[in-house]
Amino acid sequence: MRTYTRRIRDKWEAGERAYGATIQMPCAEAVEIAGYTGYDFVWIDAEHGTLDLGDINTLVRAADAVGVDAIVRVPDHTPSFIQRVLDAGATGIIVPHTSTAAIAQAIVQASKYEPEGTRGACPATRAVGHYTQDWIADYRRANRDTLVFGLIEDPEGVANVTDIARVGGLDGLVFGPFDLSMALGYEGDVAHPDIDAARTRIVEATRNAGIEFVAIAGFGSGGLAAAVAASGSRIINVTGDRGILVTVMQAQLDELKNSLISQPGKGQ
Repeated sequence: MRTYTRRIRDKWEAGERAYGATIQMPCAEAVEIAGYTGYDFVWIDAEHGTLDLGDINTLVRAADAVGVDAIVRVPDHTPSFIQRVLDAGATGIIVPHTSTAAIAQAIVQASKYEPEGTRGACPATRAVGHYTQDWIADYRRANRDTLVFGLIEDPEGVANVTDIARVGGLDGLVFGPFDLSMALGYEGDVAHPDIDAARTRIVEATRNAGIEFVAIAGFGSGGLAAAVAASGSRIINVTGDRGILVTVMQAQLDELKNSLISQPGKGQ
């Protein structure tokens, strides 16, 4: 019988924060390491990078194996892709460019079975144990536990965020400062005052609607950690596979080069 993880919801119910890591590369071992080192979820990024549905299925299996939630950032709000990701057994989805309440409503509908949504029903999928589960109990569990997050990263989304946050069935919102900075002409300057103002507006909208603000803490930044704490977020994306590899590999190379330079007669 298939067992289901609900680490994020369990953390919320216990009054604790859930911590996750982005996975952009098709590497199941990275998912396993995230689980072994204490993360609660992996954010499988199918919007950026080269992951296909086969890769997603493998990464979701790895998440199941180590008992962490698998949240998939889908490429867009196409219902068929959302359904296939959930049929693979993902715990939930993050949908980019959720810029209107209508889009938010559509992604909730695509993520929930009847009568709460329009997700296609099939008891043969991996998500329901390939015909081995109690269908009635399982689809009700899925409607209750599947996590649905919208990503606000456009000026239109920021303008509409109050209405978006009020859409029933939406569990939380994520802020995408980099895309917003590009849309506003700031060329990736995520520290611009207008970006901070947008973040504050999104945090307030989620708080007023009683849903979650999903924070992205960055890598090794105490200032961002303070901002995360101030937001009251209970679900935090801490780091990612590419960021860790670049940071650690570069640091170790630089350290060794600098050590060798300090030795007489030695260059790089």
